[in-house]
Amino acid sequence: MMDWFVCSPSEFFMYFAPAVFVLLMCVVVPVQLAAKIRRMRLERVRITCRICGYRFLRTDPEATCPHCEARNR
Repeated sequence: MMDWFVCSPSEFFMYFAPAVFVLLMCVVVPVQLAAKIRRMRLERVRITCRICGYRFLRTDPEATCPHCEARNR
């Protein structure tokens, strides 16, 4: 009845290693995609000032730097 469950250690690892790889890819790939999408969305909102190098979030269309008040279009 339980003949399918009996296997040698070498058979166990032969099936275990690919299963772990597939499960790892099922976790890693979606996490990497979500991180990439998040990074791309934040690049549209974050700006680095041309004059002083201060990083800030775009709140107005002209993107005025809150540190040195230069316009960054």
